Amino acid sequence: MSETTARQPGERFQRIFRALMVFCVLVWLWGLGLYMIWPWDKGGEWLPEFPIVVTCADNSACALPFRELAEAKSSGRISALRPPIESGETAYGQLHMEWQPWNKGMETKVSAWNFQITVRYALIDEQPVLVEYREISGKLFLVAILGALLTLFGLYRNQLKR
Repeated sequence: MSETTARQPGERFQRIFRALMVFCVLVWLWGLGLYMIWPWDKGGEWLPEFPIVVTCADNSACALPFRELAEAKSSGRISALRPPIESGETAYGQLHMEWQPWNKGMETKVSAWNFQITVRYALIDEQPVLVEYREISGKLFLVAILGALLTLFGLYRNQLKR
């Protein structure tokens, strides 16, 4: 057995490993780039179960589904539709929520392991009005994988031409 054939399996593994590492980096770069430019959808209807951060009767930040806001306000469970602090985070069930001020109102981000929805809304006449939203789900990851595969194919095609 010659020395070159003895090294061949190791070299093959090294090339495959290098290609997988480049692919992982490309998926990360494509995902980050797509996340940054993912479009905002204008207006629309509120999802009844979408949680909004409000000020509860005890002046703490709490989250309530949109459909329960009117009933909670009339029963006195909440004192204001704005959170008591300008920005922060809380949990609602298994969801993670973050909020911060936005130039026309509030921006609330609700996320779990498989999605993220960011909603920008204004408070008009003590009623939250949906201005724009952005939903990021598994579709972004699939597009990132496709972009990484095409980029990897292009890189190796150029390498073979040399």
